[in-house]
Amino acid sequence: MWLLLGSVGIVLGALLPASGWAQPTPADSLSLAERYRAVRFQALVQQFLEERRGVPVRPPRALRAQGDSIAATRHPDKRAAAPDQRSFPVTDVRRVRDLERTWFRERYADVEWSFLGAGTRVTFFDTTRTRALRAYLEAAFGEPTRTMAELYSNAWRRAPDSTREEPIQFEYWFIVNDSIPVRVSDVNGPAERGVIVSTRRQYRDRLLALRNGLLAPLRGGRPAPYVDYYYEDETRRWYRVGYDGETYFRERISRFDITPGRRPALETSRTGTSSSESSSSASE
Repeated sequence: MWLLLGSVGIVLGALLPASGWAQPTPADSLSLAERYRAVRFQALVQQFLEERRGVPVRPPRALRAQGDSIAATRHPDKRAAAPDQRSFPVTDVRRVRDLERTWFRERYADVEWSFLGAGTRVTFFDTTRTRALRAYLEAAFGEPTRTMAELYSNAWRRAPDSTREEPIQFEYWFIVNDSIPVRVSDVNGPAERGVIVSTRRQYRDRLLALRNGLLAPLRGGRPAPYVDYYYEDETRRWYRVGYDGETYFRERISRFDITPGRRPALETSRTGTSSSESSSSASE
């Protein structure tokens, strides 16, 4: 009996090995499999790209269409054609005289002004000296509407710099095409280049064309003699500036030589050229 049980135990022991002999499953076997699949997938992708198995990119193919059928489906554009920004027809120009300044201010008191000064454009109106443009304006339109003589007063002289109106040399006021107010003034005295042109804000996109149309008579014209007062704000000095028919001049004067509201008279023959700080020929 005991012999039979011992034999059975030996057989079971052979079939069922002890736990100490069992081969454990590696803990990273799953991660190794995943890494293998990832590496294999990358290899397949690389092989796919190298063999260019993708669909080649082709240019779009032009399809024929009946022009009449396409035109029939289009709706007519009912919007008004945009005006040409490069041109501004000027059919009528009226210069506002000095006695009409109050009327002009009252009529256009609510106007929002847009301005155009001398810029980087290489044109006649941007590169010509202001003193020369003033002479061309005199020849084309006559005397300015407003000058420093009208602006200057004892109240203006005594006012703080931060509150008083900026000094000017000249201003021309116009009414263009019966309704458009336009002002043309110096930039900062006779030594600068160009002029400042201002008009209604609604014309700001066409202001350059308006300027060119309004001032077109200046091109190719002959300068006319003139004389203005000019106040140099930086040095607080007064000058008589102008063109005498031969040269442009700038002569320093005393403020006591100025009568408020009275414009200077142009001397037919100026003498004492030594008092003139600068002069130049009329060829500029």
